[in-house]
Amino acid sequence: MPQVSSTAEAAIVARGIRKSYGSNPALVDGTFEIERGEIFGLLGPNGAGKTTLVEILLGIKHRDGGEARVLGADPETAPRRIRQLISGQLQISPFPDRIRVEELVDLFAALYPHPRPVGELLELVGLDEKRRAYYERLSGGQKQRLAIALALVGDTEAIVLDEPTTGLDARIRRELHELILRLSGLGKTILLTTHYIEEAEKLCRRVAVLYRGRVHAVGTPAELVARHTEGEAVEVLLDRPLAPDEEARLLAHRPATTEERDGQRVYRFRGGQGERLLVDLVLELNREGIGLAEARIRRPSLEEAYLALTGSRIDP
Repeated sequence: MPQVSSTAEAAIVARGIRKSYGSNPALVDGTFEIERGEIFGLLGPNGAGKTTLVEILLGIKHRDGGEARVLGADPETAPRRIRQLISGQLQISPFPDRIRVEELVDLFAALYPHPRPVGELLELVGLDEKRRAYYERLSGGQKQRLAIALALVGDTEAIVLDEPTTGLDARIRRELHELILRLSGLGKTILLTTHYIEEAEKLCRRVAVLYRGRVHAVGTPAELVARHTEGEAVEVLLDRPLAPDEEARLLAHRPATTEERDGQRVYRFRGGQGERLLVDLVLELNREGIGLAEARIRRPSLEEAYLALTGSRIDP
């Protein structure tokens, strides 16, 4: 179980949350902590348990075990209080086709004692010009923006965005990324579930890796990469094949692997910071009279850390 030390600044605390549907476990160990005002990513493939976990935090579903706190309140025992503290945009939003955008926002606003003004809200999410449009007339990206607007209407401190960019093209995804960053700039605490690794890297200050119902690690993307990958590497292609004794000397003092690529031998060296490693290699090759045909520094990614943690890649 990832270690969680509760602090006064924690907006959301989850410890060992469990949930099964009959004999099928959806969550085995949901453990993480979200600080106030941060964008926190719950990263995992479809079926990992992300939606179940956020529905428990929103008070929509009961947990079988573990502890959950949202701004000090337990979704299990204080459901009315929870609705004033946290709101969410979920993957499935079955709204009537013939309801207008502003009517839908007004309907949701009536559920809260101090909702955000409808005009201000629609302007924030870029739907001001669509306020009189019917839901059926909205594009996929506009429907996602509307779902986010409905999550914001109560002006809660914490917001859940469950796979908000799934199925959208790259341009619309970028627009929604900008919107999420603007929300963070308003001081909101945002829990973002996603199976897009680059989305987690771009938006989230910290990430929890969720796989098969279990949180395997929590940290900033840089921390996860540092902990769970082999570090930076330098790949080099030399200007000539090496004699056995030359290769032995080159590989003697640092971790390295070799592979044949397009009929040429590529050396991959690891150990320390990439730029420094490359400088050391160039100096050594010069001393040996060996020329460097090509070189590149390869920095590990969050995807590699995810693979190391789970043994599986996330499907695109």
